[in-house]
Amino acid sequence: MISDPAPLQTKTPLAAKRKRQQGFSVLEALAAIALIAAAFLPLLALQGQLARTVIATERAETRLAHKQSALNYLRVLNPTLQPQGTEVFGDAQLSWTARPISDEKPALGNGGEPGRFNIRLYEIDARITYADGRETTFSIRSMGWIPTAPVSIDAQ
Repeated sequence: MISDPAPLQTKTPLAAKRKRQQGFSVLEALAAIALIAAAFLPLLALQGQLARTVIATERAETRLAHKQSALNYLRVLNPTLQPQGTEVFGDAQLSWTARPISDEKPALGNGGEPGRFNIRLYEIDARITYADGRETTFSIRSMGWIPTAPVSIDAQ
């Protein structure tokens, strides 16, 4: 047998260095933190945009609810008796002005007989003013009425 004159080296200097090193160095940890922070920046921007979108959606829903309340109020309003006015809905204020767009006519009852009311068509211009100063305007048409004779309810 031939023996190798050079002794076998079982550990190289690099392998010995690796064995002594356990965990991460401070520089490696800082680099990892910087990479993670850079990766999360777009997510932070997205989160901010989503928060602004939610706030805008909530404002739009509130304004839509105010407009629906205003429309419901104006639907039952008799513009002949109340041609202008204001009403408060939460943090919004409705103001309106009604102007007649037809002549007053008697309403016809059963059989074409003149009824107990005269009617007239009105154009109602409405404005909703919100707490932040913004305004929404719209117009609707509505029928106004007035009794031609006093209405009495007989108690029998």
